[in-house]
Amino acid sequence: MNKSIAIIIQARLNSKRCKNKMLRNFANTSLFELQVKKLNYLANSKKYNVYCAVGEPALNKIVNKYKHIKIIKRNKISVNSDKIEKVFNYLGDVEEKYICFVNACAPLLNSATLVKAIRIFNKLELKSLTSVVEKKTWYFNSKAKPINDNSSGNTKDLSPIYECTHNFHIFNRKFFIKNKKYWSNKKNDPHLFNVNFLESLDIDTEEEFSAIETIYKSLRLANLLEI
Repeated sequence: MNKSIAIIIQARLNSKRCKNKMLRNFANTSLFELQVKKLNYLANSKKYNVYCAVGEPALNKIVNKYKHIKIIKRNKISVNSDKIEKVFNYLGDVEEKYICFVNACAPLLNSATLVKAIRIFNKLELKSLTSVVEKKTWYFNSKAKPINDNSSGNTKDLSPIYECTHNFHIFNRKFFIKNKKYWSNKKNDPHLFNVNFLESLDIDTEEEFSAIETIYKSLRLANLLEI
């Protein structure tokens, strides 16, 4: 059993850009329950310690349906803050050495990808790991200065740049509490774990909610969804 890693999904109901996105109808379920079911699959295997960090009763009610998932009670500071050290102010009550934080708003992420990431984290004895997508295109800063080489007309020849998807982060709990950040940004800290484009999709806005729900329904209809 991966007792040294706590898999944690957290949610709150005060989204400003996409109202009530956690509980409103998403493909005949809800975003939150969809992700909880996914992690319950891992919890049922009894190989992983899985937690849901929630503060509102409506979210608690959903988690209570899944007996192998433990509830972490978030206080008002955690629920209402956008500063990560306050959002995760409950980590002092978690026993595991490492945290695997899973995004509740990424419905196309499958559990097999998460399991693979955890296995690589353990096998390579990493300090931290985060999900990314590889990009090969031109990038500019706000002053139109190129961030990478755009002299070639063939973007496939470019060195890749990696975009953090925020699907999941694995990090040392005590390091986070002490330094108020996930990793040191030194060599291989974090280790970059590639996910595919569809799995990387994350819902923050109304437009993203509608678009990703449509993609989800299409994949389900074609039997291309994985747990």
